Amino acid sequence: MKFPKNEILESVAERRNHESYGLEFIQELGNDDAGFCEMVVIIFKYKDKFYSVDIKRINGVNNYDNWGDEVDCPEVVKREVCHYYWEEVKQS
Repeated sequence: MKFPKNEILESVAERRNHESYGLEFIQELGNDDAGFCEMVVIIFKYKDKFYSVDIKRINGVNNYDNWGDEVDCPEVVKREVCHYYWEEVKQS
């Protein structure tokens, strides 16, 4: 789905919600190589679906400087892990 560049940069890239547009910041995943190369994947929610956008900085160049008016953000699936444990119940 395509989102307006300004809303993505104002909210998702700043790791905060954009209430008037309806974007909700969820999670940041990524790494930073001592400030030289950085790639961060931002997960955000829009109308009960989850989307991601890549924020990259390679050799001092930001990928969002080259974005058009809209940014294509793929839909992603949120997965949760359930942990179960078994406990022996002893009768007295």
